[in-house]
Amino acid sequence: MNTQGTTRMAAPEPRHLPQHRNFKISYGLLQTLGVLLVLVIIMQLVNERFLSPVNIGNLLGQMTVALIVAAGMTIVMIAGEFDLGVGSMVGLSSALAAWLMTRWIPLEPNEQAAWWTVLVGLGVPLMVGPAVGLISALIVTKAKIPSFIVTLGTLMIVRSLTLVVTQGQPIPDVPPLLRALGQGRWIKLPLPFDIAAALSSGSISDLIVWLPIQNTVWIAVLVYAAAWFLLERTAFGRKIYAVGANPKVAMLSGIRVDRVKIICFAIVGFSTSLAGLISVMRLGAASPNSGEGLEFEVIAAVVIGGTSLAGGQGRVLRTVIGVIIIALTRNFLNLAQIDLFWQGCATGGIIIAAVLLEALQRRMSVLH
Repeated sequence: MNTQGTTRMAAPEPRHLPQHRNFKISYGLLQTLGVLLVLVIIMQLVNERFLSPVNIGNLLGQMTVALIVAAGMTIVMIAGEFDLGVGSMVGLSSALAAWLMTRWIPLEPNEQAAWWTVLVGLGVPLMVGPAVGLISALIVTKAKIPSFIVTLGTLMIVRSLTLVVTQGQPIPDVPPLLRALGQGRWIKLPLPFDIAAALSSGSISDLIVWLPIQNTVWIAVLVYAAAWFLLERTAFGRKIYAVGANPKVAMLSGIRVDRVKIICFAIVGFSTSLAGLISVMRLGAASPNSGEGLEFEVIAAVVIGGTSLAGGQGRVLRTVIGVIIIALTRNFLNLAQIDLFWQGCATGGIIIAAVLLEALQRRMSVLH
């Protein structure tokens, strides 16, 4: 009997990539690692403090917010969409957290916030991010409006709400326990960095430096472990790649394309909320300008890491390399005392170079 139109086509079984495809992926990874290595060597030659344990420890802490947001952005870009509102959501989440903990119920001088206000200050922002992501996703999927336009509007709305919450002023006095958690360095890692000390003493043991790692870095590690597992080890992860590669084919294969995209937007929304909380914990305060311009740095880092602007291709662990390249460049410019007004030129140049490289690689893959 002909059952046309009554059954869905089964999703195609995942196939092992052919050897030339594996080589292409490895070659792309080697390219990114090569760029990172060259940058590190040049920066160390120009400024000998660059690879100092103190600078590396500070750099890891400064990267945490961008790392967490970039993990979510990688997922939504693999699905073939963008979210330009991530920076403003980081700002709103941090502002809401600080306001709920310190301004919602006025405190007397030197009075500590009650434990339940701290819990509210942590919980509400974690719900706001996914909620905004869901709203954006519904407009994108149901009204069929490009995510670039929708999230550009979200960026403006959320940034304005941040200014409303903060009244354009920083919100200090975050509870000491959160500051201790965010600024603390409770775990140390042995790293072979102190080459000068080892050469002068002649002892290999002097080569090892015990580097205190900021607590928030470990939260980023957990986020990437979860993102890697989602993309590489779950059926939903395979659906994300399928939707980004070809939504029509994915739909014919029985995948609910809109549902996948909605969940991806909720994930990136959660990542921005978490990053906003991390920002408050690290700085001990919320700034009305928190997260400003972060969306462009994050997109650049994701593209540098090999995620395609067209969707369907990318690896979340390679995004880490992209974030490191962006952070190294900014850190080097600070160490070199380059005027802050010129630093945007470097970031913008990296974004353009990353997009051009991605377009060139795509064209070469089509030719071959």
